[in-house]
Amino acid sequence: MRILFLSNVLPHAKVISGPIIIYNRIRLLVERGHEVGLAAFVSEENEPHSIEVQPMLFEMRLLPVPAPKPMYRRPLDYLFSAVPPYFWEWYSAEMRKLVGQMVDASHYDVVVAEFSAMGQYVYRNPYLPAVRRIVSCHECCTVAYLTALRLQHRSLRAIKRLIMVKGLRKYEFDMYRNADHVLVLTPQERYGLLKYEPDLRISVIPYGVDVDHFALRADDATEESILYTGFYLHEANHDAVLWFAQTAWPMLRRKYPNLKFYVVGPKPTAAIRELARKDPGVIVTGKVDDVRPYFQKARVFVCPVRMGSGLRGKILEAMASGVPVVSTTLGAEGIPAHNGQNILLADTPHGLAESVDVLLGDPELRRLVSEKARELVCPRFTWSHSVDLLEEVLHKVVHAR
Repeated sequence: MRILFLSNVLPHAKVISGPIIIYNRIRLLVERGHEVGLAAFVSEENEPHSIEVQPMLFEMRLLPVPAPKPMYRRPLDYLFSAVPPYFWEWYSAEMRKLVGQMVDASHYDVVVAEFSAMGQYVYRNPYLPAVRRIVSCHECCTVAYLTALRLQHRSLRAIKRLIMVKGLRKYEFDMYRNADHVLVLTPQERYGLLKYEPDLRISVIPYGVDVDHFALRADDATEESILYTGFYLHEANHDAVLWFAQTAWPMLRRKYPNLKFYVVGPKPTAAIRELARKDPGVIVTGKVDDVRPYFQKARVFVCPVRMGSGLRGKILEAMASGVPVVSTTLGAEGIPAHNGQNILLADTPHGLAESVDVLLGDPELRRLVSEKARELVCPRFTWSHSVDLLEEVLHKVVHAR
C-alpha cells in the first residue's frame, strides 16, 4: 500500500506529544512493507532532523511553517470568515498544491492528514485528485474550545471563542464528514464526535509507548522531585502548569521545602519561565534531547490537565518508566486506569497536592502503584498494537467499494 502522511510538524524520533505518534506510525508501516510518503511543515529548529527521517520514506516534501497571518483582528472576522482561525493559521496555498501534485504523480492509495489542522488539505482542495482520505483527529478543536470556555468565563479570549465556535463546529464537522474515515485517540473522543455527527465513520487508534525505550527503573528515585512534560504552546499544557504552580504547588512547597518541580519540554511560555524566576524549586528546562533522565529522577509525575481532549502519551511514558502518576480525570482520559491502584486521580488543587503528598511520603505505595501501572501499559499500549489497529483501518478504507 502506498500511503501519504500530512503533518504540521516534522515527525522524528526525538519529538514529544502528537508528532511522536506520526513518527511511530510511519516507522512501523514502513517496516511492514508499505511505501510511505510525507508532506509536512518544518521549522528551522526541526529541519536538521529531516536527514534522519528521509531514508525510510518513499518521498518527502517539506514547506516552511506558514507565516503569521494578519486576519481575525476583530470579533466580527471570527463570525464571517469561511475558514476558522485555528485552520487559517495553518493554511498554505503551497501545501494545497503540493499535496495534489504528490498524489497525482505518485498514485497514493490513501492520504492520512495528521492533526485536524491538516485535514483542510484533503477537504475542498481543488488540486487533489480522487483518493481515499483519512483525517487523524488528535484533538477535536470544537470540544477543546468549549472546554476552555468553561474555564475562561468572561475574558476577551472567551468572548472571541464564543463568537467563533459555531463556525468552527460547522467547518470542522463538515471536514470530518467529507473524509472517508476519521481516527481518534480515545473512546471518549469518539463518543464526543458522534454526539455532534452520529454518522461519522470513526475508529479509535490509541497512543503507544516504547516499553523498552522507557524502561522500568531499577530503584526508587533518589531526588525529591515531581515532573510534568509537554509542548507549551499547546494551551492545555500551558494552563496545566500555571494552574498547578499557582494552586497545588504552594501547598507542597510548605511541607517539602526542598521539593523540585521539573517542567520539561519545548516552547515554555513567558509566564511559565516567570514561575522559575520567582521560585528556584521550579525548573523549566525547555526542549531536551531525551526525557528519560527526568523520568528516572522524579518521584511523582503530575498531569493537572483541565482542558482539551485525547490521550496523553506522557502518562503512558511515566507509567512505563515506573513513575507513579497523579492526574486529573480529564488528563487520564482514554487510559483504563483505576484510581488508587495504578494511578491517583484528583480534580481540585487540594486533591492533587494531597495525592502527591501521599506518594512522596510512602516509598512502598510508590512502588506498588508504579508496578501496577506498567502492567497496564505493556500489553495494551505498545506501538505495535496501535499500528495493528491502524493497518486494519487503512486496508478497510482503501479496499472499500
